[in-house]
Parts: sequence; structure tokens; C-alpha cells
Amino acid sequence: MTDRYFIGVDVGTSSARAAVCDSRGKLLASATAPITIYEPKASYYEQSSEEIWAKCCQCVRIAVRDSRVPVTDIKGIGFDATCSLVALDEMLEPVSVSPSNERQQNVIMWMDHRATAEAQIMTNTGHAVLRNTGGKISPEMSAAKLLWLHTHNPTSFTHTAHFIELPDFLTAKATGSLRRSVGLEGVVEEKFKRFGGSEPCLPGESIGVLGEEVKRSMGLEGSGEVAVGGSLIDAYSGALGTLGVSLHSNSPASVNSLSNRMAVICGTSSCHIAVAPEQHFVPGVWGPYASVLLKDFHCAEGGQSATGKSLDFALSLHPYFPTLQTLASKSNTSIYSYLNNHLQHLAKERNLPSEAFLTKDLHVSPDFHGNRSPFADPNVRGAIVGLGLDASLDALATFYLATIQALVYGTRHIISTLNENGYKIDTLFLSGGLTKNALFVKTMADGTGCEVVLPREEDAVLLGSAMLGAAAAGGL
Repeated sequence: MTDRYFIGVDVGTSSARAAVCDSRGKLLASATAPITIYEPKASYYEQSSEEIWAKCCQCVRIAVRDSRVPVTDIKGIGFDATCSLVALDEMLEPVSVSPSNERQQNVIMWMDHRATAEAQIMTNTGHAVLRNTGGKISPEMSAAKLLWLHTHNPTSFTHTAHFIELPDFLTAKATGSLRRSVGLEGVVEEKFKRFGGSEPCLPGESIGVLGEEVKRSMGLEGSGEVAVGGSLIDAYSGALGTLGVSLHSNSPASVNSLSNRMAVICGTSSCHIAVAPEQHFVPGVWGPYASVLLKDFHCAEGGQSATGKSLDFALSLHPYFPTLQTLASKSNTSIYSYLNNHLQHLAKERNLPSEAFLTKDLHVSPDFHGNRSPFADPNVRGAIVGLGLDASLDALATFYLATIQALVYGTRHIISTLNENGYKIDTLFLSGGLTKNALFVKTMADGTGCEVVLPREEDAVLLGSAMLGAAAAGGL
């Protein structure tokens, strides 16, 4: 029997990616392309849906070419993306959401905090929907951004025919269908009825096939019908690509299946996704969302607004950072590997049982971009306690370690809040860019006390999106 192949497309914060996957879940080839981020004002982050779609098509072309898979054997494609808000007119063309009025800047990114005041206004209503958002509305949610546009940019709001989440934009471009994903924010005021699409669909549910023009753009001419699956937010795609794995019999996660597992998708920001057959309402944690990942299951979503971005920012503050970049480059290694090795050397030099003890006098609160969970306070800011005037490599390495530990303690706080409200999380399934940092992974296990599982396929998010295409094509 001829093997069947599937394509996964992932749009993260700063890049688009695509991969070709076989029916056994092995990624055969992948490609990445950067995406422009516009920052017209402080806390404003915008992108172009046209550029995003073009980069998606470019990545698919390269991945298909490099996979050497016959296009006639490619049967499905799935999409995931960040939960950014896209503004389109009646013809699905861009409408600017920017103070610059530039047409191409029609995406308000997930990390954009311009709607902080509007989020507080919505929280103050005490509306029943807040029960499913941890008691508060976040400025990262599309509902708050819609209210901001309605209030501060009425021209853009009036000229927009369709406000849709970025994952649904991708499936709309692929198929022409405006069906929206289950679980996205559809409960908004009457004046926001344009948000979302038509009939909702489950993740991986077939919503159409690639059009001929799209196939040409993706290098799939002559492929036959390629089914398109209902989309996911990128973090949920990472959860799909990791949570269902079978573990060894003495692992705690092998006993209760999903009930004690949590997916942690850690990159620019981090998302923490737990799944349960019953509803658990958790203060400061989004959800429960029904059928957003698996039919008839409920998801809770915690998160940290900045993790990889916080780590990069913290390092850039230190006066030794430019020298570190030079040293790492000369050693043909990453700055993180260089620091990890140096920390091991420091611990040994000081006769410490572990590098973790190096930070006993230095502490970091990492909420440089606010706290998503469990405080749900976008106005919280980071802090550094115990920082001296030492500008050496030793000081930078210790500061770096303290920041990693702080990020892990944030995850620990989210886990304890979930477990106080009905969950029994003891096993973490990690994916995302930070999993390449061995010290981060080790600290995650040590700092949370949980078993940590890494995926065999390094890119679990792309695997999850390919699974959406496989489901749409009728399964494996």
C-alpha cells in the first residue's frame, strides 16, 4: 500500500514553518521563514496577514521539495498559529489596525497589550463568561482588542467585515471557508458579531480541500485532493503532538492517561495545557474550554506572557553580554550552551553539589510583560533582587540561571494552582524552542518536582498540525 503523507504548517510569533510528515509521525523535511513584527508604539505589536500567508506557501514549497515525496501521495494539511487577531474586508483583503494606517499591518499580535484598559473594563462587568477565563479578561484576548478598535480606531472597525483569529485566517485562505475553530472567543457584545466565522468546526474536522491556485503557490500541482483540517492555536497543536504518547509502565503518567498530564509549550512565551473529561474552574487560568483540543474533553490553559523573550531580555541587560556573544561565536556554540558549560565549571570550582546553589543570593521575578497565570495581571512587572556591580562572566551566568529558575517557578505556581482546583498534574510534556536548552529542561524537572517528557520528534507543534491534516484526510 502506498504511504500517505501530510503537511503541517505552524505560524509562531516570529516565523512561519512547514513540514511533511509520514503516516507514522516522522517529520521528513521542514522549512522556516521569518515574519516581520511591526512595533509602531510601546506595547503595540502588529503583523501582515499577506506576508504570513506568502511565507506559509513558501515553506510548504520548500518542505515538499526537500521531502522528495510524490505530491500525489500528500493527502492532508493542517494549520496552527498564534491567537492573533486579523482584520479583513468583504473580499478578505487586509484592513489596517495600526496607528500608521498601513494597509498591510492588519494583524494585532497575541502579545500586543494596547487593550489593557479595555480588558479591565470587561473584567469589571462581572459577566458570566468570565468564569471561563479565570475570572478576568486579558489584553492578549481578541475580545479586548475588539473593544480597543471600536473605541480608538472606529474607521478600522467600521471597514472590517471579518475579524478572525490567525489560525482560521489560514484555513480561510486555503479553502475559502470561514468556518472558525471551536473554543475561540465567540461570546462578545452584540456590536462584535463580525468576530469569528460561520459554523464552528472541531480540530482536524475536514472543512474543504486546497484550491488549485493555493496548490500552485505551495508547489502541489497535480496532487489531487488535499484535505484541510480545522485549525488550532499553536500551543494546542503542541499539546496534540505530545500528550497522547505511551510511556513506560513505571512512569506516573502511564497510570491515569490524560488526567495527570500537562503540555508545556515553551518558546517566546509559554502555554500550559491540561485536559480533563470534567470541568474545573481555576482562578487565573483560562478555560475550561470544551472540545477545543479533543471532543468532549475540557482544556485549561495557563501561561507565561514571556519566557524565551524574558530570558533574551534579561541577558541583554548585562554589561558582559556583548563579550559573551563574541566568546560563543568563537567557540562555535550558542550563548546558552556556553553559559550552561560555564555554570557547571563554577559549581565544581566552588564545591557545590549543583549549579542551582549558585543563585542563593540572587532572585528574579520574570514578569517583564505582565503575568498571564495565575495572577492574570498584565500590569505586574519584573524585578531583580541581589544584583551587584559585578560585570564578569560569572555574574552574567548566575543572572541567567536565576532567570531560568524564576521562569520554572512560574510554571510550578501554575501547576499548584491547577492541582488545588481539581487537577493532579505530575508529568510535563515539553515542546518548543526552550526544550533545546538542557539546563532549562533539567531545572524544570528539579523546580517543579514533576516527571519531564521530551518528544522523540523535536518539533511537536508541526507534528500536531500535520495530525490535523491526517484527521481531515480520514485518518492514518
